[in-house]
Amino acid sequence: MQLSSAQMMCRALLIALGLSTSLAAKLAAAPNIQQDGIVNLLASSQPPGTVASKNKASEMEQMVLLLAQQAKVARKSSQKPDANLEGFVEMIKKELAKMEGKIKDAVAIVDAGCKDTFGNLSAGCPIYSSNTTFLPAGFDGDFTTLREAHSSCRSQISSRKQEMDSCKSSRESLILQEHTLTAQFRSINVFESPEECAVTGTDVLGYLASMRDHFDGKKTTWWSTYYKLENVTQNITKWNCTEKELAYYNKLTECSEKQLTLEETACELHARTKEACAMLPSCFDKNWEGYSKQVALANSTIQDLRFEYVAVKRIMCMLDAFTAEDLEAKIEECMAKQYSGAAITSACVEGFLDATKPNFITPDVCASGVKSILHPNDDNFNETEYASQSIAAGPCMASCCELELYHWQTYTNAFVTSDHYMYDSDSGRVVSYTNMAEAKQACETMGSVLCFGIYDANCDGPSYENPVKIVKAPGIDLESVKESSVGSCVQKLMNGPGTTMTTTTVKACIYEVQYTSSAAPDDVKTLTVEHQEYGEAFRFSGCDNEELDEGKACVSSGAQNGVRLLKNRYGQAVATGTCCTSETNKVILSEATQCDGYKDEYKKYDSVYLTASKLIRGTSYHSIREAQIACLKMGHKCWGLFDDKCDMGNLMLVDGDLNISSSVMRESHQSSCVYEKLHI
Repeated sequence: MQLSSAQMMCRALLIALGLSTSLAAKLAAAPNIQQDGIVNLLASSQPPGTVASKNKASEMEQMVLLLAQQAKVARKSSQKPDANLEGFVEMIKKELAKMEGKIKDAVAIVDAGCKDTFGNLSAGCPIYSSNTTFLPAGFDGDFTTLREAHSSCRSQISSRKQEMDSCKSSRESLILQEHTLTAQFRSINVFESPEECAVTGTDVLGYLASMRDHFDGKKTTWWSTYYKLENVTQNITKWNCTEKELAYYNKLTECSEKQLTLEETACELHARTKEACAMLPSCFDKNWEGYSKQVALANSTIQDLRFEYVAVKRIMCMLDAFTAEDLEAKIEECMAKQYSGAAITSACVEGFLDATKPNFITPDVCASGVKSILHPNDDNFNETEYASQSIAAGPCMASCCELELYHWQTYTNAFVTSDHYMYDSDSGRVVSYTNMAEAKQACETMGSVLCFGIYDANCDGPSYENPVKIVKAPGIDLESVKESSVGSCVQKLMNGPGTTMTTTTVKACIYEVQYTSSAAPDDVKTLTVEHQEYGEAFRFSGCDNEELDEGKACVSSGAQNGVRLLKNRYGQAVATGTCCTSETNKVILSEATQCDGYKDEYKKYDSVYLTASKLIRGTSYHSIREAQIACLKMGHKCWGLFDDKCDMGNLMLVDGDLNISSSVMRESHQSSCVYEKLHI
């Protein structure tokens, strides 16, 4: 049976639409199938702008060309147009018109999505004014109150110390008098046989009178010395300096706390300012990056839609050729014609090159930095805050003050021989510097294993004429440093911060860190942080959005900067807080609950004491808490505490290397007591 042109077109279009092979075969084998059903199948096309839709349009164009050739053969054989074919072509045109409408609808959707992304370039980003500041919660930005509180406290220390020293001086003077009077009292021997009592004659009454006078004098001297001694002893009892001593050390502790409050507030102000200023451009940059990606995707979709639009226009032209007198010439004309896709465009995509990032106001403090106070870790902080005000403050213990890996110790009137100089392997010359800071940096970079220190021939700093020389570490120690006769000096690279430590500091402490968030300041949360040094301080600083799973989770939830990091004073991230948004976190308390396997708890033994050989020499503390902190800090090196009068006023540490137990404790007759540090 010979198929009509309309039936052949049905077969071609069905194949072009990507219908299943079995269904296409059934339709092609059924020449009497209703044309409405074929049109409905054509109408069930793929969504415009997809790869499948693009491929379908291309295949349809090729199949229409093939169908045109078949129509040409059919016209020659019948010598007249196929009425069925003409009617079917009109119905196909209607469906193609619908396709064109869907393409334009898709363009409108893409353009709207692009514009919506552009309209949200500021979404989620903070809006500030030029005078915005980033103050810690509850702080008004004025450091005057904190400074005055600290300064006032420090000004009272000298008077407290003077009272304590005066009391101790008076007490020591009385004790010295007591020792002198005691020696005098003990020297009085009322039973001696005085020479003047020797019998030299027969005057019995004279002898008795002499004896009476002698012993009356002895009695008077004895009682006079006794009363003096009693008076001094009573005065010593009155001159109890414990309260004045405690008042002095309590004032020191109070001033340290006020200094810490001042410095921690400064730390938080600088940290919040730095974070907020960094977050401002990064937020807009992230949104712009998302907008750029959206435009790229939209542009790709527009190009696909433009291809489909041009294909539909060409197919429409070819379908018109089926009714033309010269079908072949009309088809050639359609193929040669350049169809414009200008109607398929997105103003948002086309305008991308002219688009600009939204303007935002950068607070003045982001450009100028915090002016009200220096960062506590700044080299000039101590000078500007304390020294210039004649305030004798302690070293910075705030959480943002970084611990130094090295410090320098100067040995005056010292030199090293040239065989200890470091030589450059390439040039063969002595490694020397005309700038002391550069010399120290070079030495610290090499570390104490390679660099012993710096030799300054004139001990007046480096110059171009007399640069300082690097001293290599291997093969030298302090015994190799010789005495200089010309005033040279050696600066030795020392490990650790420049603080004097007489005890061991454990590095295996577990802390409980309590913190709050600005969104819920009353909701206190607790983190457990392990493997930290005793005396560590913690703060929330910076964010992570790449390395940690918590950071990635925050990014997935919409917080582009990730999660807030809890850091120690070495800058190491030890835990995480909330997501890094406008919500901030603040550490309110951190305590070491155990160190080196020991808890911060003690068992008390009353009326016992330990001999001096069991105590750590040079350890003396004026409060039990101070002693407990020192003992916990030493880990297993400290067994516990010894309080000679059990008054919590004068304590020493017990050596942990001596296997102390209750069996070595002795009975005390002056109410001494011992505290054992409990093991986990």
